[in-house]
Amino acid sequence: MSFKPIKIKIAKKSFIKYLLELLIVAFGVFLGIEVSEYRSEKKMRENVNESLKLITDELQSNASRLEKSIDYHQSIKVGFDSLRSNISKEDAYLPYFSNTVFRHNSIPNWNGLGIPAVEDIAFESAKIGGIFQELDIDRIQLISNAYKKLNINTEIGKDLTTKLIGIDSETKVVDIIGVFELLTNDVLMTEIYLKKDLDETIEKLKSTHKHGYK
Repeated sequence: MSFKPIKIKIAKKSFIKYLLELLIVAFGVFLGIEVSEYRSEKKMRENVNESLKLITDELQSNASRLEKSIDYHQSIKVGFDSLRSNISKEDAYLPYFSNTVFRHNSIPNWNGLGIPAVEDIAFESAKIGGIFQELDIDRIQLISNAYKKLNINTEIGKDLTTKLIGIDSETKVVDIIGVFELLTNDVLMTEIYLKKDLDETIEKLKSTHKHGYK
C-alpha cells in the first residue's frame, strides 16, 4: 500500500495555505500603502486649501492697507497742488534748505510718504512648504503676479524715501517737488490700478477656496 497520493494532497494543501497567507499579507501591504497615500493626499489637499485661504486673507489685508494709502495720497495731492501752484520758476531752483516758499512738511495732513510695506508671510510660507507644486500654472501666476506688483509699489516707496533722506545743501526745491509730483500722480495712479487688480485676484482666489483645491 502506497502513501504517495496522500503526501501529494498534503503538499497541495500546504501550498494553497501558504499561497493564501501570502496573498493576504500582500493585500494587507497594498491596502496599507493605499490608505497611507490617501491620507497623505488628503493632508496635502487640506494644506493647500488652508494656504490658499491664508494667502487670500493676506492679500485682503494688503488691499486694505493699499486703500488707506490711496486715501492718504489723494489728501496729500490736494495740499501739495495748492502749494505747488504758488511756486514760481525762479523759486523752484532755490536751495531747498534755505528756501521759504516750499517745505514738504508743511503740506496739510503730511505724515510721511505712506506707501505700505507688503505682508507676505503666508505667500513665503506656501513657497517653502511646496504648496505651489500642487497648484496649476494659472493659480501660481495669479498669486505670484499679485505679490510682484505689490513689491514693485513698495520699492518705489523705498526709492522716494531715499531721495527725501538724501536731501543736502545741493538739493533744490524742484528736486523735492519732483518727489511729490511722482508720489501724488504716478504712485497714486499705480495704487489705484493695483487696488483694482488686487480685488479681482482676491475674488478669483475666493472662488477657488469655495470650491476647494482638487
